[in-house]
Amino acid sequence: MTSPASILISGLGETTHDYLLPRLIQEGYRVSLVIGLQQTLEKLHSRTDLVLLDLPSAEEVIHVPTIRAACSATMIVIGPARNDRLVVSALELGADDYVQRPFRTEELLARIRAQLRRRDVQSGTLVFGLLSLEPQGRRATHAGKPVELRPEAFTLLTLLANRPGHPYPGPGLAQRLWGSGDQASLARLADTVAYLRTLIELDPRAPVVLCGDIEQGFWLSHMAQARNAD
Repeated sequence: MTSPASILISGLGETTHDYLLPRLIQEGYRVSLVIGLQQTLEKLHSRTDLVLLDLPSAEEVIHVPTIRAACSATMIVIGPARNDRLVVSALELGADDYVQRPFRTEELLARIRAQLRRRDVQSGTLVFGLLSLEPQGRRATHAGKPVELRPEAFTLLTLLANRPGHPYPGPGLAQRLWGSGDQASLARLADTVAYLRTLIELDPRAPVVLCGDIEQGFWLSHMAQARNAD
């Protein structure tokens, strides 16, 4: 029997939509509610399939990359309406969807179901040459051996795995990972890529799995198969 999906309601202000908790439980989900960034990060150490991230204003969007880097859970942001720039920023920084307040509960529930269905489809093992990724379990192997990756390195791989073979611009990746596309973040991205290549490439100087550079963008190639986990 499949266990119910685990949802975390996280408010980055003083309150959040706590009335959603009983409704989500009624729908059959396992639900937790926390207030504050630190409490959210601590809760993400336990299994979480989907985060409902409640932004009281546009100011808190800067925390989206921090939460994204801490977990592989699907993230739906609930935020202010009539702010197109905020919607774009939240999505570019790592959110999977954005719901504007005031929202209809039935529409939010439908969006949750849609995101969880997508997550189920993507919950198998992705294979890129000798590299295998399990995004949901945040596990990686190379040539059959476990690879211990830093959180930002695993997040980088899962971002690239969403569109294998398609270059992802360096500034966009840095923005998703660290909230900034400045030169310091780009240098950090280059260091992360170099670190990854020492772990997943047979010859880090001639990469065939994690390809590209800051100018071209980065991508994962040699996707052999995507199989469902047993």
